[in-house]
Amino acid sequence: MIRVYSKEDCAKGKNLKSILEGKGLDFEYIEDKKQLMIVASKARIMSAPVIEYQEKVYSMDDFLKVIA
Repeated sequence: MIRVYSKEDCAKGKNLKSILEGKGLDFEYIEDKKQLMIVASKARIMSAPVIEYQEKVYSMDDFLKVIA
């Protein structure tokens, strides 16, 4: 399962959501700043959105390479 952690009104998060929907991928979109900060800080990622996929955490750019 793909989990996308983002924050309210995040343009990059909404863009990623559209990309995933366009690819027909199942995902959970979590719009919670506190959860985002917890997951991002553990992975040392400093920008939203942050993606959990197959027990790894990715920045948006790295994740797009994985699903390309």
